[in-house]
Amino acid sequence: MTRIGRRAFLVSSGAFVALRARGDEKPLWTAGIVTDTHVKRTRESCELVKKACDLFAEKGIDIFINCGDIADHYYAEAYPILKELTDAAFPAKPPKKIWVYANHDRIDRQDEPWEKVMMDVKRLLGATNDLYDLIDFNGYPLLVFPQWIDVKRAEKMIADVCADPKYAGKPVFIFDHVPPEDTTDNTVTWGSAARLELYSKFPRIIDVCGHSHGSLRSELNIWQGAFTAVNMGCLQVWGGHAVGGAPASKKNYGAVVMEVFPDRVVFRRFDVRTRKEYGADELWTVPIPFDPATAPYRRDRTAKTEPVPQFPAGAALALKADSPFSAVEMTFPRAEGKHGTYLYMVQVTTPAGEPLTRNDMFGQFYLPEEERTATVALKLSAGYFDAGQKYRIRITPCNCFGKGGKPLEAEFDAPAAAGFETLFESADPMKECPFMTGLAAGRRIKATKDWYELTPGNHRLEFPEGIWKGKGRFRFTIDMETQQNGVRTWTLVLRNPNPLRNANARIATPRGDSGKMRYLIEFDKTNPGFFYYFLVREGSAGKIRFNHVKIERARA
Repeated sequence: MTRIGRRAFLVSSGAFVALRARGDEKPLWTAGIVTDTHVKRTRESCELVKKACDLFAEKGIDIFINCGDIADHYYAEAYPILKELTDAAFPAKPPKKIWVYANHDRIDRQDEPWEKVMMDVKRLLGATNDLYDLIDFNGYPLLVFPQWIDVKRAEKMIADVCADPKYAGKPVFIFDHVPPEDTTDNTVTWGSAARLELYSKFPRIIDVCGHSHGSLRSELNIWQGAFTAVNMGCLQVWGGHAVGGAPASKKNYGAVVMEVFPDRVVFRRFDVRTRKEYGADELWTVPIPFDPATAPYRRDRTAKTEPVPQFPAGAALALKADSPFSAVEMTFPRAEGKHGTYLYMVQVTTPAGEPLTRNDMFGQFYLPEEERTATVALKLSAGYFDAGQKYRIRITPCNCFGKGGKPLEAEFDAPAAAGFETLFESADPMKECPFMTGLAAGRRIKATKDWYELTPGNHRLEFPEGIWKGKGRFRFTIDMETQQNGVRTWTLVLRNPNPLRNANARIATPRGDSGKMRYLIEFDKTNPGFFYYFLVREGSAGKIRFNHVKIERARA
């Protein structure tokens, strides 16, 4: 196996060859790339960016790039700090800097034109690139687009570059914030359909993006179809897309050194804390020129070769209900695989053997080996279960493409749960709870044959006035079914509209026909005046049915 990696690359002749490093071959130029840094007002909040710059200085980069969401809000104090520390990190050989302009740097100034706000960000950063820009670097075209892309303007810029003889045969780099839809990880929800349509017209594009907040350890973050997209993850925290549960926030420390050679572009991934490289034996390597028919990171190709994690021989699933019963704890040896376990699919069946819920939970793939635990412990709230009933739980270790290894299964008898009082319950929420279009006002949606037929957009299920009063531990449970075509899914949150506060991270519905599913949101309500509706959003056209709703509060 070469340092360039395990993947074989198809060339135009149809033969498989490996791109190999040639002795002490040096790249033509290198870029150090971060994204979604989300710094705050203080120097301390910029520490990870400083660590990334120290790494980049060690590697001798030629360009420093931040792909957007530079600060968490428009923090005028933060940008001069970033300018200072990025200048100080490269005293001998300052790299060119490229900053991509995106939405978080506009938060707190949403009522102003985005161009005006971004020009202030540019000034405070001392940035030299414009909101849209074409930069010729060592004879390669680098395009910079803002989050608020004007498709016609962008298309002309790309087309002009592709028609320019001096760029013939070279990749067209786009440094962008929002990724194209359904390309890299978590872009079904967070990607742009307009970008996908536009970039698909130009096979030479290598789109370098962020926004969707994932881990560079995921093989989903490099994609090829009609063009190439590589997502830089984030240098902050990420949640991810998980069916049935609200993923916990996970810290991320990834940065990329991109090396450009005449016949390939290499993406090297590092942990900024330790400067250790991961995936060094299988570097993400994009051959030049690009051929869509033979591209090595096409999903039909990578999904077949991605290792599937497996539990070790003799592994068993242990289930234990705490006392008083508030959750069942599931413990088991971690599954092993070349790239770790992307997620554990947790499925629960009822005493009658019918599906009750699915609750995916991320594995430890995003952690360095030394930070992974030998045993995994997961929890499911007691709210899923009825006292005195026997349930079966199945846990399947899956890779990033959803292919699972051999599962573990066990049964347990649900004891009586810790005390919650029921504030509202409906066995017919489609009759008793208004289901409305939009985030406010809107129209009431009428059901057809016990189903709501939905178009893409926002929809909210409302509850009787007064039931959310007070503080404390609240539990919301809903039994529902969803049907959708294609790859999109709906996401579910409890939302207080004013001020806008969500009670949970986004919960994803399964693709296609979900069957009966129970979703549960348990949270601490600290503001007695918050009043939530159940928001269904971000999907495509489809159908939805609500079968049962219950809202509870823990007894004092």
